[in-house]
Amino acid sequence: MVIGLLGLGTIGSGIYEHLNKRGDIRVKKILELKRHPGFEALETSDYGEILNDPEIDTVVELIGGMEPAHSFTVQALKAGKNVVTANKLMLSHHMEELLTLAKEMGVQYRYDASVGGSIPFLYNLARHRTADTLTALSGIVNGTTNLILDIMQTDGRDFDDVLKQAQAEGYAEANPASDIDGVDAQCKLAIASAVAYQKYVRPEDIATEGIRHITGRDIIHFRERGWVCRLIVHSEVVGQGVITACVEPTLVAANSTEAAVKLNNNTISVTGEYFGVHTFQGQGAGKDPTAFAVELGLRDILDGVKPRMNPIPEGYARVYNEKAGHRYYLRTAAPVNVPAEKVSQDVYITAPMSVSAMHALAKALREADENTFFAGIRE
Repeated sequence: MVIGLLGLGTIGSGIYEHLNKRGDIRVKKILELKRHPGFEALETSDYGEILNDPEIDTVVELIGGMEPAHSFTVQALKAGKNVVTANKLMLSHHMEELLTLAKEMGVQYRYDASVGGSIPFLYNLARHRTADTLTALSGIVNGTTNLILDIMQTDGRDFDDVLKQAQAEGYAEANPASDIDGVDAQCKLAIASAVAYQKYVRPEDIATEGIRHITGRDIIHFRERGWVCRLIVHSEVVGQGVITACVEPTLVAANSTEAAVKLNNNTISVTGEYFGVHTFQGQGAGKDPTAFAVELGLRDILDGVKPRMNPIPEGYARVYNEKAGHRYYLRTAAPVNVPAEKVSQDVYITAPMSVSAMHALAKALREADENTFFAGIRE
């Protein structure tokens, strides 16, 4: 196998190092604008050198973001090249197009690394689906937010302080919005739900709340009640072609599986009608874990392993969050006009309410208090 590598950043350098140790998959060209010492013979700023090279049969897309990643991927597939990616943002918004194009061109589009990092989740999710009907997904899929919440809970430090530490140590980007606003988790849930339920899911249909507004004072309230806060994704089949889907800070019991997930690790559970609940845990982010998952995709292609994750039958799931709900922890300085127990001057525990209602309420409350924070309470 001969590959063209798009990007020599954290994950790109990781996959190069992994492949270089074994030698049976050769990196011929690396698309990179910034030059790296020792890579001069491999690097190019001209994508055409990869696209038009008949010896390169597979493109590894690790530049991230929406563009030019999307255009480069489409061009590679149309050129008859396999593509392996870890790009959950681009994939989640163009999943139908890319899987359909890969099928039409008779090539493989492997995206195992887009959800769960080193955890072999998507592959096994697709495998489970062949022998059972999958009904729900739930878990922690963003290592950065889990690291922040875990340190806040353990050390009693405030959000801004821990975020700066995470950025200094390379766990959070200089612009951390995708992680702390829940966008990364939203994209991953859209991808995993599509694989599980065989209906595409639009990321923008998923009710999403991040952890940007959490404070150390919230953590104190959680400790007093034996709760631990985690950013949790959840989707569930509620009808023919209809699912619930949300990303929310969620308060779980201190002895729960999610509370035991430390630092940048992930845990993801899938529910089936026959097998019950299976849970996958491991490193969900980072250079080596993600590079490992990318290499698995390459080796499946090399070994002729049939892809289980594409194509997906046409059509989109309808996301309906009007009935799915629970109690919520709510902190806001704005007036609260829903049934709720007042815990302190600005903290409430609401009566059970739907996901849609809570997200709409928070949007309205933020017109008066932009720092409003809420978290679902798992009973």
